[in-house]
Amino acid sequence: MKTGRTIIVLLTLSILLSGCGKKFRLERDIEYQPSVWPYSGGYDGDSNKEKSSTFSGDLNLKWNRKVSGKPIGPLSIGGGKLIACTTTGRISYFELETGRYRGKYKTRANVQTGLTVVDSLAYFASGPAKNRFICQNLHNRKTLWYAEIKDVTGSPIIKDNRIYLASDFGSVECRDRINGEIIWQDSVGAKSLAGPSFDEGIVYFPFENGRLIGFEEITGKMIINVDLKQPLVSKVAIDEMIFVSGVAGTFSALDKKTGKIIWERSFEWPIWTSPATDENMVYVGDNGGLLRALDKNDGRTLWAFQADGLILSSPITVGKFLIFASLDKHLYCVDKKSGLLNSKWKNDHEIRFPAISDGESIYVISQNGLISCLGD
Repeated sequence: MKTGRTIIVLLTLSILLSGCGKKFRLERDIEYQPSVWPYSGGYDGDSNKEKSSTFSGDLNLKWNRKVSGKPIGPLSIGGGKLIACTTTGRISYFELETGRYRGKYKTRANVQTGLTVVDSLAYFASGPAKNRFICQNLHNRKTLWYAEIKDVTGSPIIKDNRIYLASDFGSVECRDRINGEIIWQDSVGAKSLAGPSFDEGIVYFPFENGRLIGFEEITGKMIINVDLKQPLVSKVAIDEMIFVSGVAGTFSALDKKTGKIIWERSFEWPIWTSPATDENMVYVGDNGGLLRALDKNDGRTLWAFQADGLILSSPITVGKFLIFASLDKHLYCVDKKSGLLNSKWKNDHEIRFPAISDGESIYVISQNGLISCLGD
């Protein structure tokens, strides 16, 4: 009898261990369809504004899965999979609809940027043990190329066959995404903690010394160089204008060709989050727990929503709704037009990284490594 129980226990352990050790490979018949927007893998301030959405605004838990370690970058979607990077050095892949675990890739160092996936190629930075920016073929798990770059910061973006990124020691660069060769680079002498944004041929980098610099996408020629006199630590959002959050609490709207300030608002609390935009409004959250909707033309406050904790998770727009998290451990869904609460969801741990969406469901990871899928 004991022998039979022992066999059952051993078989169960074998199945569990084989699942945990499963190596992810992208199926040969699956290719990720590139977006018309420059792709940054996780959060991009206006990446959802023109996507069709079936999300009804209800934050009902559909599934959750636990990964080991803490999140070290935003969740991302690529190859039809949900991707999570944690402090264990693991990149884990899950099915979007069911949360089924599909395998992992074990790096020898932390993944510092989250993952950006285009077609069957994944891009990520590792460090600090091995400071590399890596392009990996997801079909065969082979490294296509890598560059020894120290401490890549923020989320790199891809436009056509070019990838744009910044590093901790004050360098920005553009590389060919297929072979990794440098197209152009510039030494700015300041950190761009958030990484780049793109619009109409210009790549914009915010820097912690208060400067916003725009480079021509092909040549790297500096087009814009404006001093906003406060540390800039979050991605800028670009629409008819450039929208910039500042750590000192000043929020600015700039002309995207000249960098000239069109309007500014100064708020009581610091702003660490990137803004999100839609047709008429720009949305920004601050350390006082206020999420504001501002008129894009003149910066007037159209409505404000008060959360119970400071907001470190940048808002995203999904259909008719705005999604953001507060350190009160809640994920909020508010109506974009009115600012009224539609639904909220309570987690057991803080959420510091922005939620992401495929237009149907909302995906979020908390500080204890719990991934949750929410929707109808």
